[in-house]
Amino acid sequence: MFRLVLLAGICVISISAQSYAQRIGNWHSESVQGFNKYWTETSNGSRFTIWCNPGRKIAGTVIDIDIEGRNAPARRNIRVVVDRKMIKMPADRRGFVQTDCAACADSYQVLWNRLRSGVRLTVQFDDARYAAFSLKGAREILSSRICPADFYK
Repeated sequence: MFRLVLLAGICVISISAQSYAQRIGNWHSESVQGFNKYWTETSNGSRFTIWCNPGRKIAGTVIDIDIEGRNAPARRNIRVVVDRKMIKMPADRRGFVQTDCAACADSYQVLWNRLRSGVRLTVQFDDARYAAFSLKGAREILSSRICPADFYK
């Protein structure tokens, strides 16, 4: 009887863990320590990630871009292009894109919608590092309800 209960518990834990991770096309979503993580990765390991914790007002919604194993240069603009439409987004002192100012929040919302409707995402850092990401699966992974920017929380 104990083994049966243990096996049932393991199955429930396994099913629960699977429900927090999803992959469609080249895009993934998962739950990590209270955050929803939406991300894609190139074949050489560059990553584009949106971290979202709707209840956290400081650093609750952040964009994290990694090219060649490193974040963006601190306090420099990042050029994010979706299907030939560019948005310049500032990196903070650690190389992350915050969403806590009005312009930052608006740029983030525009980007979210373009990711859902676009085909190709390219990113270029101020130091000339560059990566191209597919948006296949982004529409399904990124909800039509935008994860709120920190400025609006």
